[in-house]
Amino acid sequence: MKKLMILFLVLFLCTPAVAANWTDNLEMGGDVRFRWYQMNNMWDFNDKVDVDNWETFRLRTRIFAKAKVSDDISGFVRLSNQTYGNGISDAGDNTSNKVFVDNAFITVKDFFGSNMTFQAGRMNLMYGSGFVLFDGNSQFASTSLYFDGAKLSIPLGDKAVLDTFYVKDEENSRDDRSEDDITLGGVYLTAHCPVMGSEKGKQEIYTLNRRDEALSKDIWMVGLRLSDKFENGLDYSGEFAYQMGYFNDDANIDQDSMGYKLDAGFTLKDAPMTPRLFCGYMALEGDDPDTDDKERWDVFYGGWPQFGDLLAWKYVQLEAVAPGYNAINSYDPNWAEGSSVTGEAAYSNISMASAGIGAQLTSNLSAKFTYGLLTVEEPDYIDPATGLKVKNDDDFGDYYQLQAKYGYSKNLSFAVYAAMIDPGDAFLTDDDAYEVFIETNLKF
Repeated sequence: MKKLMILFLVLFLCTPAVAANWTDNLEMGGDVRFRWYQMNNMWDFNDKVDVDNWETFRLRTRIFAKAKVSDDISGFVRLSNQTYGNGISDAGDNTSNKVFVDNAFITVKDFFGSNMTFQAGRMNLMYGSGFVLFDGNSQFASTSLYFDGAKLSIPLGDKAVLDTFYVKDEENSRDDRSEDDITLGGVYLTAHCPVMGSEKGKQEIYTLNRRDEALSKDIWMVGLRLSDKFENGLDYSGEFAYQMGYFNDDANIDQDSMGYKLDAGFTLKDAPMTPRLFCGYMALEGDDPDTDDKERWDVFYGGWPQFGDLLAWKYVQLEAVAPGYNAINSYDPNWAEGSSVTGEAAYSNISMASAGIGAQLTSNLSAKFTYGLLTVEEPDYIDPATGLKVKNDDDFGDYYQLQAKYGYSKNLSFAVYAAMIDPGDAFLTDDDAYEVFIETNLKF
């Protein structure tokens, strides 16, 4: 903590005195989040293996400063620290008591008089519901979400903006000889045109490129997302994306995959507790063993947040440090072949139909329950040991999630998350997996 205060003292001393009252140009804040976890079979479905049974505390601390040095120029810095079990060292930024730069970027509005906004540095990129672009350097359990790079936002009239960006996910070795970088680039259009509903409707179109030099992967993805929320309580969102390019350029294996995510809800505004009923369906392709192309969905950066914490733990990429730990190996031994980053939730070869209800139980207490029916998109696979095709069941299992949040005050909240997966016939073992965490979060 002493190092943290010294770093911020230096930052403040170096901030130029651009106004008579410098406090008008400086915003400070942060948060302290403390969780208690109880997890059982988070990676497998086997009660006889205890390596994935955890009971631990998790503390995350963040502090930020935003300095406005002129009407068009500002800087943002956020330092973070996490302890995921005191004295434990995990991947990347999860190392206990390590203070790291979570965000640090410069924003220039009306860039060179062009009405564009330029940003450069370490920043989060969050779009839509996080289906393909949200979770950057998750570093094992979404400690952080950042990318390093630059973004240019180009307004197209009053109702649309086109973001262009080029960022690094992983630099690894800095020299070009190593060929181990992971790079993301692309364009993302966000519009609010009343062509398919109300004035609140949103249309998103994107083209993204992800290159993983270590895997000789060079994948392009085009996608479309539509969403709206109506005065009568109805809301919806639908997103579809198609991936092409090279799954492995050296081996001349093409990428040919698609995925989509559909959600709809209806809020009963006049009913007690204003309940919202919702349903959804998502599908991420798996690889067809009868073709030469690779149909396996590449997660890009749609990992941890969107399908709940417990399912993310099932798909967390452990193959480099603990081969065979993930239960997914039961029906898809090649499930992580498109991932070279330990700790990312490499979703693929899965679909989920979901339904649930959320409600504002009191003015300060809200809750949501979700049921998901999980299935395997492509249950058959080629056994890497024998080269023979293996038939398997497509029943992944039943997924239950319950979330509740209580606002103690404007700045302090308490929350609980409980989830269970009852595994289906796709797996060799059938013991339930569950996760519970209790959280308190202070923002200041």
